[in-house]
Amino acid sequence: MSRLRSAVAVSWSSSMAFATVGTAVTTVLIVPMLSVAFAVMLGADLAAPDLARTGYAAAIVSWIVGIMSGIVSAVATDRTLGIYALVHQYRLIDPAYWLAKAAVPSVLSFLTGATSIGVVFVLSGDTALLARVVVLALLAIIVGIGLGIAAAGVGVALPDPYLGATILATFLPLFTGVVVPLDVAPVWLRALSFGVPGAGLVSSVSGIEAIAVLRDFAVTVVYIAVGLAMTRRACALLRRGRHFHTL
Repeated sequence: MSRLRSAVAVSWSSSMAFATVGTAVTTVLIVPMLSVAFAVMLGADLAAPDLARTGYAAAIVSWIVGIMSGIVSAVATDRTLGIYALVHQYRLIDPAYWLAKAAVPSVLSFLTGATSIGVVFVLSGDTALLARVVVLALLAIIVGIGLGIAAAGVGVALPDPYLGATILATFLPLFTGVVVPLDVAPVWLRALSFGVPGAGLVSSVSGIEAIAVLRDFAVTVVYIAVGLAMTRRACALLRRGRHFHTL
């Protein structure tokens, strides 16, 4: 707990999100709102059956991506400073480290996600749908942390430590059915969605699907395992003198 508190304090003080007022406004408000607006406008162009659902789904996925990207950014910095190899050299799994790296992105994503969901609610006025989305958004924090660990573990052994997060952030809205529900998506896309964390949460916006949500958590555990395995590989390479070119 002492290590966790210390690491969280360092992560918070070194966070760039609140470096200036402009940075804070951009991080917390502008970027997430533009992401949600883009999804809604694209849904309108594609004749999506429920634009409120699209807006809420975009907010949930934005929540997940925000946490994931924050964790990856923090780990990439640690790799550059040599902290990452030092921490994981002596511990097979270090819960305190990962929880500390997830703390600040989770807080920031809570602010951005709450803002996005609030705006969609003001425009739609559906109270029943809002209550369901709030529950799903809180569950999305777990998925976001899991994807952050996975993407960070994969990226830390690559020349570009952000590559894993970039790929996931690019395809997550498509394979989770943000713009158009997976029910009306092609068969191949629905099949691929079973291996994408967050698809169950997004499909539950229209109605809670317990099995789909549980599947999300199960798939997230698999992603975490891959990320931790890649972390061990990266540490082994670093001990052998391997150097990665950091962006």
